[in-house]
Order: sequence, then structure tokens, then C-alpha cells
Amino acid sequence: MSNGEHWMRVRAREMTPRLVEWRRHLHMNPEPSMQEHDTARFVAERLREIGIEDMREGVGETGVVANVWGHGDRTVALRADMDALEMTEETGAEYASRRDGMMHACGHDGHTACLLGAAAILHEMRDGLPGNVKLVFQPGEEGAGGALRMIDDGVLRDPEVSAIAALHVFPELASGAIGLNRGFVTAQSESVDLVLHGEAAHAARPHQGVDAIALAAAALTAIQQFVARTTDPIHRKVVTFGTIKGGTRRNVLADRVEVSGTIRTYETETREAIIDFIGNRLGQIVAGLGGRLEASLSEGYPPLCNDEWVLGCAADAAREVLGEEAVVELDYPSMGAEDFAYFPQAGEVPAAMLRLGTRNEERGFVWPVHSTRFDFDDEAVLPAGAAVLANAALKLLES
Repeated sequence: MSNGEHWMRVRAREMTPRLVEWRRHLHMNPEPSMQEHDTARFVAERLREIGIEDMREGVGETGVVANVWGHGDRTVALRADMDALEMTEETGAEYASRRDGMMHACGHDGHTACLLGAAAILHEMRDGLPGNVKLVFQPGEEGAGGALRMIDDGVLRDPEVSAIAALHVFPELASGAIGLNRGFVTAQSESVDLVLHGEAAHAARPHQGVDAIALAAAALTAIQQFVARTTDPIHRKVVTFGTIKGGTRRNVLADRVEVSGTIRTYETETREAIIDFIGNRLGQIVAGLGGRLEASLSEGYPPLCNDEWVLGCAADAAREVLGEEAVVELDYPSMGAEDFAYFPQAGEVPAAMLRLGTRNEERGFVWPVHSTRFDFDDEAVLPAGAAVLANAALKLLES
């Protein structure tokens, strides 16, 4: 382990109180996608305190981009997302969300704190950097496609970025460990909106109407039956519906029910089969029950596939600052979706995302992301993430 890399790990540990302070401030003040105004302001203020003045605010609407200038023509980027979720926190932590119905349930507060830590480390070593590092604090990952908005706003230009890396928290891996995915990391996503039309009638005389709630139940069952029994069982896919709205009172048949959900796939054949069934054939089933279906499907985030060169550099960086035993090869990708995938797809920049472990069963940090109880041990997770990001940038510049 070289002196520079050892210093990087030690420096991240020394920064732990600041990292924890930053993360907990963000955790207490979550903001939804594309409304991260206070978060962006906080990030910009911390960057200035660190000594980084070259930055743009309002990139992709609410994003922040800053540059650490070293010596050389190559520029690489590090990315963190900033938005939270419309959920009510149930962690009971003293630093729990102070904003009703909003929560950092996906760890983006941690991602942002880690990148701020990496920014501080890289700024301190700027005279020895063999190139430049662009710090990308991204809005709107949770469904708004903030990465694409930033790309359209020129985040990968001036200076041109030759590679980009990121971390994402991972509750299935021990706190502070790093997980590596070779190839695919996250899935293709689609949004699904269904409107089922029936006919209102008195609950005591259902034969005089068409129950839209019953139609919705039949439609959702048909979808899951199709996925389970018609698509290739070896293919990776999941269809989940997260909202359902309908009805006016307990003794009236609902004449309209709205359902929204998501499709996650990897294999094109299965993706197309599911889309065809929902978009074209499901309406026949609903019509056979006396109702009418409106189905709307829209393409979501593309699948994320790690670039081998970027992943290799980031993996080497993680092993150097954390040790060989802290870096784990993962055997399977996630069915989650990530708009980080736009950087290699739309931005045409080699990219890789590492998994940052948050699991600690002794302390109760076992809940999955998007849970109202999700939390992690900042003191174990944040210094590891900051050091790995900083060293990953260095490795990419040196390779």
C-alpha cells in the first residue's frame, strides 16, 4: 500500500465526524426528486468550505457540478444522487426526518456525504493529481431521470469526461464492505398505469353494475399468472404494482380503479412479451368481464452494465484502501433500476457502480432500501465510501 493510498484511508477516518454531521443533516432534511433546492445549497456551501470554488449550480435543474483541477488533460467523474422518497420514516433515530412524509430511504444522503468526503480528499491532494475530477451531485434519481437531465445540460463536457464511477448502498453486504458486479448491475424498468372502467351500482345489487375493484383484482392476477406461467422461468423479471385507487363508499360498486406499477427485466424477449400482454391482450380479459381497460406503458431506465476497465480501477482502489477481505464479488445483479445507466448509454461514457455494504445485524441495520426503517452505521460506512471514491478517481486518472 503506497503512502498516498494509506493517507487517503487515514484521512477519511479522520473526517468521520464531519461525514456523519453532513449525512445526518441531509437525512433530517430530505427533499423529493427535482426539488432538492436546500440539498443542493447545502452541497455547494460544503464544497466552498472545502475550498472548491469552480462549480455550477442548477445543472439539470437542481444538480451541482464541481471540478477539482489537477495536472493533466484527462478528466474523470464521480457521481452521487441527492433525492429522497415520499415515505414516513420509522427508524426512531435521533436524526430521523423532520419533514412529514419524506425520508432518505435509499441512502442518497449517504452517497452525497461520501462524495463530499471524496471531494475534500481530492482537493487536498490536487497538486499531485495526474488529471482532473468532476464531482456530480445529481437530482431526481427516483423516477425523474435526473442523470439524463444533467447529461442534456452538458455535465459530461467542459471538460470532457472519460469515465464515471459511483457507489450505492447495499444492505445485503456487511457495513463498509464493497460489492462488485461483473456485467449487469441493475435492470431495465418500465412504468405501468392501468385504469379499469366498470359501472356503479348498489353493493346489495352487484348484478346491476360492473365492479371495477373486481376487475382490477382479475387484471392483476392475470398479469402475475402470465409472468409466472408464460415467460421463460430462467429469465429475470418482476412486475410489481405499488398503488391502487378506486371507489367512493363501502356500499357502492366502484366504477373506476387506477393502478400503477413497474416492470423490471433483463432479457428482451421476456420484456416484450410482458409489455404485449399488458398493452394489448389484458384488455380482452377485462372486456370479457364486462369492463374496459386503459393501459399506459412508458419506458423507464435502461439496464446498467459495468464497464470492465472502470470497474477494475474502482475494485483495485477499494482493495488498496479497505483491504482484500473487504471487497466481495457478487454473483447476481439487482432487479432494481438506476438512472446512472444513462451515463454509459446516452452519455456514451464508460461507467461502473460499486455496492457499499450497510448491514450490521448486531446494531439492527438489516432493513432493505425503500423500507421505512432503512438506516445504516454512518461511522463504518461513510469513511469507507469516501476513501473508495477518492481512490477510484485516482486510479482512473493513472490508468
